[in-house]
Amino acid sequence: MKKWLIEELICPQCLDSEVVLNPDIHTETDDDIIEGRLVCPQCRQGYEIHEGIAVVVPEQTLPIVRDETGYNSFSMRSAYLWSHYSEFFNGPDATDAYGKWARAFDSQRSGWALDIGCSVGRLTFEMTRTHDRAVGLDTSISFVRAARRLAAQKRLAFDLIMEGQITEKRACDLDPAFGFDQAEFIVADAMALPFRSRRFTTVSSVNILEKVPDPLRHLAEANRVMDEKDAKFLFSDPFSWDENVNDPALWLGGTKEGPFKGFGMDNICRLLQDPESLFSPGFTIQDMGQVLWKIRKTRNLWEHITSQFVVAERNKI
Repeated sequence: MKKWLIEELICPQCLDSEVVLNPDIHTETDDDIIEGRLVCPQCRQGYEIHEGIAVVVPEQTLPIVRDETGYNSFSMRSAYLWSHYSEFFNGPDATDAYGKWARAFDSQRSGWALDIGCSVGRLTFEMTRTHDRAVGLDTSISFVRAARRLAAQKRLAFDLIMEGQITEKRACDLDPAFGFDQAEFIVADAMALPFRSRRFTTVSSVNILEKVPDPLRHLAEANRVMDEKDAKFLFSDPFSWDENVNDPALWLGGTKEGPFKGFGMDNICRLLQDPESLFSPGFTIQDMGQVLWKIRKTRNLWEHITSQFVVAERNKI
């Protein structure tokens, strides 16, 4: 974990108190903590740093982090590395989805950016073009490990699944304009962000809302860490609600009754623009649209996805 991140991390189990974590460093380099712990002086909870990866999640999130299936599996890492970076190794079926999302950050902004649900890091790297620092977080140790390796090596090299256990090597250099040293990746929970309130000038939430147990809590946390006077928010989601992931009573769209009946994007825009909602102060919508993207599972199995997006800026006080 980059040392410049130490003073920014708070205990995710003591969010109301915003208690800054104390580092207990066992192994380090000039810039990184390789092995150690982050300890909360209030609740005494310790958060491990192993092989450079800080796991800063509430205790109830640990089973998800430790699950070696799902997003921590080899097959998912292969699929998402292709989805994020295939355009760099001339994948014939590559899309420019991440380039489109990145256009939300087409002008220089002082301050830090946060990429919630960063997966293997492409959007976080894009944020380094226009921000002083960019932090990506995900609950998948596998994804965070891959993103940190990309930042260290400044190139991509991985095994692409063709069929079953048959793979092919893929390798390429990444965009030299990425500020690799300005990016860091940690394991954290989108519903308990381990950062001080109002820390970030820009926050992204791309394709994660439908995947968290409590979508509204995730948005409330995103709002908490955004600057109160000058913030930009990129939100994007396909709104493919699944009752196996979260209770329909907590959905922010896709229902015929209740406070969030109707379509998800309509409700998100309403929340953003209502200063009496959880987004306070309110936002002004700057841009809206949709992004087509793909996840490649094998050479014969693909997911084609449409994510709606909105770019909003907080009304300056």
